[in-house]
Amino acid sequence: MNSRTPFVLLAILVTVSAVTFSSAYAGDSEYRGLPDACVACNAADSITAAEKRLLEHIPISVWTDKDEYNHNEMIVLTGYVPYPYAQDVDSQITVMVKNPLGSIVTIDQLSLDDDKEFDATLNTAGKLWQYDGMYTIYVQHGMNSNKAQVELVQGVKTVLTPVPPKTDDATCAEDELTIVDQCVPFTIEGGMVTDVQVNTNYNAIVIAIAATDDGVLTLTPSKDVISDIFMVLVDDEESNDYMMDEENMTLKVMFGPESEVIEIFGSHVIPEFGTIAVMILAVAIVSIIAVSAKSRLGIVMPKL
Repeated sequence: MNSRTPFVLLAILVTVSAVTFSSAYAGDSEYRGLPDACVACNAADSITAAEKRLLEHIPISVWTDKDEYNHNEMIVLTGYVPYPYAQDVDSQITVMVKNPLGSIVTIDQLSLDDDKEFDATLNTAGKLWQYDGMYTIYVQHGMNSNKAQVELVQGVKTVLTPVPPKTDDATCAEDELTIVDQCVPFTIEGGMVTDVQVNTNYNAIVIAIAATDDGVLTLTPSKDVISDIFMVLVDDEESNDYMMDEENMTLKVMFGPESEVIEIFGSHVIPEFGTIAVMILAVAIVSIIAVSAKSRLGIVMPKL
């Protein structure tokens, strides 16, 4: 017998075993609902097959050709719906885009093609696209929804600093809100404060915000500003996501990425005119009374 014969037989045996094992594994994968084994596939083919399999299990997918754009570029949007609704109305895809300030910059409806895909081209040169930052693209098909985010650069910088109303009686720092004539320390994550008002009818402080993400607003108001806080509303709905530290008078209010108004209710709120204005008014009233009394005395008393 040739000395090489055992090695040849061994090689044949190993090859047959490998083919048998691959076939058995492929059959077992199909039985378990997994994709069939691809013995001769390269890495790129395997990734493509895995991505296709993943898309088939997501009700609606959406992606863009890039993650970052300038303000004069086109965003190429693509999506996939593996199991579209049969009705014509429900088969429409609603696309909505919000800028970093939470404002809607565009909204449109798209149709699916024969491959169950949809696509659109978004022009970033419009006025509503002028701000730098993250833009969120929402897509919805029936009850299913998804979103993607892109970043726009080289435009107008979004200023995440408060813009509280100023009065002649108070000039507050950047980390303070001007509430009537009081300066209230605050911090905000996930957005910015755009306005502050006082509702004396309901003993409430109304804070307008532009939310860009899930965030938290932290205030440290004195009892002269508001006391005995008992309720917080976020966009007209009572919130359970707030914490009040009575000892340090620190209030933390959590909000979502689309929140616009936070209302804080207490048993007492700072008067609409403020303490300094009230003092000035009191002094003015006393002065008027004194002048009036002096005038009456001047009329009654005879001249010498």
